[in-house]
Amino acid sequence: MKKFILAFAFAAAVLPAVAQTASPVAAAKQQVPVKAQKTMQKTAAAVPAEQRAVAYSKELQKKLSLDDGQYTKVLAVNTECIRRKDALKQATQKTPGASKQIAEYRMQQYQTILKPDQLAKLKAMNAQGGKQKAGSKAAVADPMSN
Repeated sequence: MKKFILAFAFAAAVLPAVAQTASPVAAAKQQVPVKAQKTMQKTAAAVPAEQRAVAYSKELQKKLSLDDGQYTKVLAVNTECIRRKDALKQATQKTPGASKQIAEYRMQQYQTILKPDQLAKLKAMNAQGGKQKAGSKAAVADPMSN
């Protein structure tokens, strides 16, 4: 009988405390996206715009089969756009639509640099990337957004 009373008292003392706290798994799921997002922002800020532009341009060179001349021009456009986005993020006064203007500028420049088949492939890649981001909360950020 004493064991039963002791077990009941222990359950009565511990059960309310457990019920009020979130499970470790649920807490971890809630914290991971926030931590990952902050880590990505810190990492992007620590990496110079030129390095991020080189990485993105090399990816485009590989996927779109850019020649050396195209690569050089795409690298210049990407570097400028990433610098603009960095300045926009650091600005104390936000300009509505500025990020969209940068993306439009980038696409205009790409239209003068890329061949029609390369441009079509880029648009398909961008459309596919947008679908992946919409369907996945943990999607990797667009390199141009950094």
